[in-house]
This record gives sequence, structure tokens and C-alpha cells, in this order.
Amino acid sequence: MIVSVGVLKGSAAGRVSEHADQGLTLTVRVYNYARVSAEDMATAERVATRIFQKTGVELSWVDCPLTRQEVQQNPACQSSHTPTEIILRIVPMFPQGLGLSPSAMGYALPTPPPHRGYLFSISYTRAQAQLQETQGLTLGQLLGHGIAHEIGHLLLGTNSHSPAGLMCAHWNANELVLAAYGQFNFSREQADSIRGDVRTRTKEQEFQQMAEVAAK
Repeated sequence: MIVSVGVLKGSAAGRVSEHADQGLTLTVRVYNYARVSAEDMATAERVATRIFQKTGVELSWVDCPLTRQEVQQNPACQSSHTPTEIILRIVPMFPQGLGLSPSAMGYALPTPPPHRGYLFSISYTRAQAQLQETQGLTLGQLLGHGIAHEIGHLLLGTNSHSPAGLMCAHWNANELVLAAYGQFNFSREQADSIRGDVRTRTKEQEFQQMAEVAAK
């Protein structure tokens, strides 16, 4: 989960993608229940994409409709998720009973091994509250970092907070200002683990596709 960010100077993490695999992609299905503006969502997706590009992983975004009638018109949002697809729900606020810190902005659903996490949520209300304590950072930028953090939990594991950097559990105001300048990234070690997880997801998906072809 995410409350606020520790700082990681961008130099080392920014060079991670120099040795990255080719063709590693995750698709993010977005369900915008909080009705975040198109401008802020575009910024959030751009920020999260940039952060993951530095790890050598591309993010592909699919904006999913919220009504049954609209879903029927969007095949990409109808099928069951595949190993390389994850689901983002932006909700107005979290329901009671999750046991989250009052300032936690995001929540990645724990998934026991060998299954891989695929579902996470961001609270729009808590993001707005966090933004009031921050200077120099837009809502879209904050959401983008929160989204990247929670995807990190899906790929690195639920208990994957770090003392500093994007995966730090608590972000303070000074660190969030640095986020506005693109200084929050995964560490080199985290980037290696992220690529490893996405490689495994990709192989699992290829195996599923071959099995489906063989069954026909």
C-alpha cells in the first residue's frame, strides 16, 4: 500500500532499461469509478509508463467502460484477464474493513503463490488529501506514482516496501516535490525483479495460448 514516497536519485534507476529485455509489456485495464478527469488520467498513465520504461517494461492502457451496455461494445474489457494483464480500479474511497492506514492511497490485492497479483485500487479521496500537503506536484503526477507503486507490489510481492525510492511505504512532502521532476523510480534490483516477473507472466500467457490452440 502507499501513503507517501522515499527518494531515489534517478541516475542508477534511469539506466536500468539499457540492458532490458525486448517486448516485455503489461496491459492495464482501467476502471475509473471516481471519474477522474481525462487530463489527470492521461498524466497519470504517462508518468507510470515512464517509470516502468526505465525498468524495461512497457505499459499498455485500456480504458474500460463502467456500464454493462458499454462493456459489450468493448471486447478488450470482456474477457478474463491474462497473466500479462492487470486491473486498476480508481475508487472515490476505500470500503471499511481493509485495515489500511488512514493515509494509504493505494491497495494491491494480496495473491498467494503460485498465482500472480493482478488487481489494485487507488483512492481518489486520499490522493486529493495527500496533494493538499504537497507543492509542485499535480494530481495526475501523484496518481501516476501511486499507480506505479501499486503495480510494483503486484510484481514484487505484497511485502515489498523499501527504505527509500518509489517502493517506500511513506512519502513526505519534500520527496513528493522531487517526484514532480521524475526523480522517483524503482531501484536497479527492483527493476531486475520486475523484469523477471513479467518474463514469467509472458511465458505463462504463451503457454496458455498454445494450450488453447492445441485444444481446438
